[in-house]
Amino acid sequence: MRKALVLSGEALRWALRFYGRHTLLVFGLSLVPTVQRFVVVGYDVPTAAAVSSEVLVALVRLLLVVLVVRLMLAELGCRGGPAWRRLTAAIGARRTEFWLQWVVLAAAFVVFDVLPTVAIALWVPESARDTVNATLVAVKNPTVIAMTVLWMAGVARMLIAGQGEARAPEAAEDAATRRRS
Repeated sequence: MRKALVLSGEALRWALRFYGRHTLLVFGLSLVPTVQRFVVVGYDVPTAAAVSSEVLVALVRLLLVVLVVRLMLAELGCRGGPAWRRLTAAIGARRTEFWLQWVVLAAAFVVFDVLPTVAIALWVPESARDTVNATLVAVKNPTVIAMTVLWMAGVARMLIAGQGEARAPEAAEDAATRRRS
């Protein structure tokens, strides 16, 4: 479990740095679903417009994933084929750590999606729920959803690069000493 949490932490740190370096890209693409969710959840939108806007949101999210993966691979200095082989080999070698990432993702889903939804249902008056729900889903797009995409790409990055492995304290100290030298 410790190794899986180390992998999660390293992937999250990379995701935060990536978001910081590529804020315009991530936040900009996240604005499309943000506006769409706010409008569709908060207002009475014709079905055709709602469905069309869902297709647009799906395409924009796919574009975000593609661009994040391309930038991540460029950062690693590798191409698709070799990176894919390294990723699948790392997943095979670190199967438990990889699958535990999904447990961490499930826990994050409960904290950032289920609990806020339950809190709104319990504590927000019926008359204000549509507006609060619309605001919540709008806020989640450039934050929770974007960070989930980046974090999962970060997990792949750590596996491809052979990073995010729990090391013995002495090995971590040796690595820190080498970096300072």
